[in-house]
Amino acid sequence: MNIRDEIRIILNEMFNEAVPSPHFKDRVYGRLASTMYTKPQFNYSDVESQIEIINKINFQPFEAVAIHIRTFRDTFVSKDPVNDKESVGDELWVVVRGNEISTVFFRNSKQAGTPVFNADSRYKFFTLKFKTLFNYFNSAEKNPDGTVDLNMDKFTKQSAQGKGKRKKVELDFPIVELEGSDWYVDEKNEELIFAKNIKKRLSFDDLKEEFLEKVIDAVTVQNTV
Repeated sequence: MNIRDEIRIILNEMFNEAVPSPHFKDRVYGRLASTMYTKPQFNYSDVESQIEIINKINFQPFEAVAIHIRTFRDTFVSKDPVNDKESVGDELWVVVRGNEISTVFFRNSKQAGTPVFNADSRYKFFTLKFKTLFNYFNSAEKNPDGTVDLNMDKFTKQSAQGKGKRKKVELDFPIVELEGSDWYVDEKNEELIFAKNIKKRLSFDDLKEEFLEKVIDAVTVQNTV
């Protein structure tokens, strides 16, 4: 038995219950879980809880949704063992097609302004941040089996309507509530960004001790989701 077969057997035991989609298992084997294909080595447990939430969402069969799972400090270089194509970046994305996770890839955060490419015209394509999906899952009505139904077409139209005519800018940062107002936590620049006006910012150095403790708690909770 060669090394690849041995790795597949071990990983099959690890992921059999955590990720029910066979196609997704194959992507995990090839791109995420083995040092043969991913440098540095990717730790699946870092995103296991996110994947479990995605598997509890019932997407529409005619929809394809690219979901930004998480941004990491490391830049991963991953090679697909089937076609030798590489994906490089510090962001992990998954694509759900026909209500099944069909693709996993890395993307560079510097590509934030570049749309994710939809390779399959049979599906209506959407992009989504996991934080938005997580908030929807927590607030939506649950089915008897614990899943949640989501129609992305209706969801995006409702989000676009919003309240008022002013477009709300959302940032992919943890959120902390201070004195009744929401602030984004920008760890890299060590500052808070006011959710209602992103031009308004506060340095961590200017925060009261009690506020700084809330910021630390918010970041800790977000990083474990």
